[in-house]
Amino acid sequence: MINFYRNYRTPNDLSNFFNIFEELFDETHDITSRRCPAHDVIENDDEFIIEMELAGIKKEDVKIETEDGVLTIETERKKNCDCKYNRKEMYVGKYKRSFILPDNTDAEEIKASLGDGILKITVPKAVDETKTKKQIEIK
Repeated sequence: MINFYRNYRTPNDLSNFFNIFEELFDETHDITSRRCPAHDVIENDDEFIIEMELAGIKKEDVKIETEDGVLTIETERKKNCDCKYNRKEMYVGKYKRSFILPDNTDAEEIKASLGDGILKITVPKAVDETKTKKQIEIK
């Protein structure tokens, strides 16, 4: 298994430390109130696929980039109106999530699409030239 996640919470940040425990022990806290979109990471023989829920977000409001082996997704859910909410579960604000790419990926061939509220990023695995089968001719 690969370490896909880069956590921006630093151990020196005491306020983040307490926020983590508040989230863990808050009985009213449920999955719908999380501040980062839910995502799945799928691995098959040829690629990794990251699927992230981005309902209501336009593709021009999503920024995806790679740098130094890290894939970063940034987006922002904007407030639609100045409404008075009876209950507010959808987070409004900026999201940033990073994934550490394994060494066996081809960052130049990453593709992304957004449809039906799901961002799908396909990260192909690089072909390892040293492991390909090759017939050696005897001279």
